[in-house]
Amino acid sequence: MTDRPDGFDAALVDYLPSLRRQAKYMAGARHEELLQDALADMLHLADRCRMATFRTWAQIILRRAASNFIRASRQAKRKAICVPEVAASCIGVLPAQEGAVTLRQTLAALATIPDGETVLREAMGETLTDMGRERGISREAMRQRRELARGRLNDKLARMAA
Repeated sequence: MTDRPDGFDAALVDYLPSLRRQAKYMAGARHEELLQDALADMLHLADRCRMATFRTWAQIILRRAASNFIRASRQAKRKAICVPEVAASCIGVLPAQEGAVTLRQTLAALATIPDGETVLREAMGETLTDMGRERGISREAMRQRRELARGRLNDKLARMAA
């Protein structure tokens, strides 16, 4: 036997399309994960729901689940494994593409050019906006620095190959 109020299940099923639209707006491609989290919270907290204010209650639960979902996504991004350049340059794994420059050569070249760290950090998933905030400059200024570093990297690798 459940502690859910009378009509809770029917109201939840009726309101589900609207919740799905809101979740899609909040989480984009990962909206189904958010919706599942919100529905689990709603079922867990159903005994606290007043049916007269069901829609408001459901929206509050969805927003809380979205906040938790975004926070968890950011924490997972921060906990991503970061390999220091020194350790990564010692890895002797060749890339799968034939004729490509080895990882070791690329990392060694990145370490010697100005803003080479920017190219590496972006490749590891960090955004230009976050890197710009750390330096106190705009995203556009970081993009320009990255482009310069890429050009320098390409030049250096071309010289190494010749």
